[in-house]
Amino acid sequence: MEAVVEYETVLNILSGRVGDKIKRPFYKAFARECIAISSEQYAILACLVKQNMVTQQTLCGLTKKDKPNVTRLLDRLENKSLVQRIADAEDKRKKRICITEQGMLVYEKVNHIVSDMVSHAMKNIDEGQLVVFQDVLRHMMHNLSMVV
Repeated sequence: MEAVVEYETVLNILSGRVGDKIKRPFYKAFARECIAISSEQYAILACLVKQNMVTQQTLCGLTKKDKPNVTRLLDRLENKSLVQRIADAEDKRKKRICITEQGMLVYEKVNHIVSDMVSHAMKNIDEGQLVVFQDVLRHMMHNLSMVV
């Protein structure tokens, strides 16, 4: 039996519509809790929780974002006092990025919302389906990274 490929579903994933649909409930929950950060800013905070005092270049690699994008995100997070740039002890031209106490509080609040949303999104999906889904997405990302 030949598998039926639903190209509309694949295009929705590739065009970002699925991502938009996933982000919408997060932003609604953030608004209810009066949290004024984006999912991209949350990703930066999450990286800093796991690996604090890193360079901006390291954050670019961890988030898979380019330097201007990460700079803009860090500027906004710094304006909200959620991160701080600190001069590197060995190389004054480099800045190390650290999460502040306030940033940690926001991260914990947001992380609770994210955990609840992910649990809700995965309701009635068994582990085997999730493994296959992750594997397929990983393959798609790899295949697309090879396209020039």
